[in-house]
Amino acid sequence: MIKESPFNGTTPKIHPTAFIAPNVVIIGDVEIGAYANIWFGAILRGDWGKIIVGENTSIQENVVLHSYPRKMCKIGNHVRLAHLCMCHGPCTVEDLALVGINATVLQDAKLRRGSILAAGSVLKGDTEQFCLYAGVPATKRKEYPSQTNQKWASELYVKNGQKFKKVGFGQQIPKEYLITE
Repeated sequence: MIKESPFNGTTPKIHPTAFIAPNVVIIGDVEIGAYANIWFGAILRGDWGKIIVGENTSIQENVVLHSYPRKMCKIGNHVRLAHLCMCHGPCTVEDLALVGINATVLQDAKLRRGSILAAGSVLKGDTEQFCLYAGVPATKRKEYPSQTNQKWASELYVKNGQKFKKVGFGQQIPKEYLITE
């Protein structure tokens, strides 16, 4: 289901290359970038606040994105939000980051570029770039070299999403919500 917000009338803006699984719910002020892939059961509820999903980003099964009124939940490029995770804005997940299975990014948290939030963890604050955070609340556990190439993983999901889209398995995006620029 892809609908305008009943709260304030804002509408989604979705790049035509994005893959949206059949039972995904996208409501309101949601922007989805090129080759993003939104998998089964995900809910992107931009009825009150804005949600931005970057290019080549994978939003996996049963992920929930939401935000406080007039605040933003911003997900960067080449990001992977694993199964069952939650990001509640205002929050930011920067480029190349990974939010693990059943992890939570809370209000005012920032997962910086190339960092990983381990499965089941809860992020409450700011992080450094290219580090592993784990626990409840999440704390820094490891550093990675900044030249680490994490794009390959998001590109696997892009390819898979495009295969699903090609065989007609994706949700039809209403024309009025397509980005045409």
